[in-house]
Amino acid sequence: MMSAFGTEPVSRRGLIRLGGGAAAGLVLGGAATAAAQTTGGAVTAAGATALPSSPSFDFSDGATALFMHKQAWCPTVMQCAGYDHLNKHWYVAQVMYNPDDGVSYAQRKSEGDIAITKLSEDGSTKLGRMYLRGFGHGAQIGVEATGVGSAPYLWIEYDSKPNSADTGFGTRLCRIKYMGPAAGQPPRSFHWDDAADRAAMDFKDRTPDPLELPGAGTTLGSPRPVVDMQHRRVLVRFTRNGRLQCAVWDLDTAVAAPLGAPLHHFPDLPRPVYDAQGFCLYGSYLYMYEGEAYTGGGPTNTSDVGTTHITKIDLNTGASQRGLTRALKSLVFREPEGMNIMLVPDPARPGTFRPRLTFGFASGESGDRRVNIAYKDALI
Repeated sequence: MMSAFGTEPVSRRGLIRLGGGAAAGLVLGGAATAAAQTTGGAVTAAGATALPSSPSFDFSDGATALFMHKQAWCPTVMQCAGYDHLNKHWYVAQVMYNPDDGVSYAQRKSEGDIAITKLSEDGSTKLGRMYLRGFGHGAQIGVEATGVGSAPYLWIEYDSKPNSADTGFGTRLCRIKYMGPAAGQPPRSFHWDDAADRAAMDFKDRTPDPLELPGAGTTLGSPRPVVDMQHRRVLVRFTRNGRLQCAVWDLDTAVAAPLGAPLHHFPDLPRPVYDAQGFCLYGSYLYMYEGEAYTGGGPTNTSDVGTTHITKIDLNTGASQRGLTRALKSLVFREPEGMNIMLVPDPARPGTFRPRLTFGFASGESGDRRVNIAYKDALI
């Protein structure tokens, strides 16, 4: 997946420009460990309050494979996956492409056509699909579970515009109801600019108003959402005044009305060294995911450890930690794609849920890409 902070990817070549020291850190989910890279310093924003402090995921905890080598509806690379914990379903976003429908992959990618696949909890069964035309790239989605037996709402980019590499990325943000028919029925296709489609999806624009955000800047770019169902918040990451920023809103407030003044605003997030591949929010911590596919042989070359990194940021203090993960290192291709929180029942406290930090990888050959999900669940 290509980074969408502007019009160009942040790649390995950006290492020199962004600072080579950022590539060092803790090895996550592998045998080797090193000292974590940590920075501190209080960050405040006028008009925004601190988030209630929460535990964070332990980077020394090993990663576990949730499922591997599963198929979505399209043969393209997965871009992101989110989980409906009330119905135990996954929702996987990817560039829409069906070789037999007469529309090329290049056109679908340029126009920002996305396929959303509904998968079973273990990823083995395709339960439905929904096509979103003109939305973007699907690099980050939020899944808002609404009730047992009820379809979730998806928070996702829309109003796609192609960048210089002719890849469409959304320029605005919306909340829509998942409307995919069950497997075995013809798929449904929705365009964000069609009035009937918008009504069917219960489409609501939720692009942040930059004038409601603390600090200067009357415009923002590349808004991308994620939902923290445990704490009922929504976070949007965006660019503003040349900086990567994020803001947090109460979920119920954000559902009811357009995004106004946030609960919290973070004015200067670290830029990824490699391609940005997703992020998520849990409590007072933001987790950012970056990396590229193997380039030196991967599992056939023990010196090719990959470039997949996870960074956690305390949104109250600005303290951060970044490390390399070797999770699912045996995958062929192994491109990091997508991050989210998966809530699972807590056996120690019936009726409650405990979190997993999930992160995805695309694998397989071109024309037959597969979906893989790993997770970490130890908290500190």
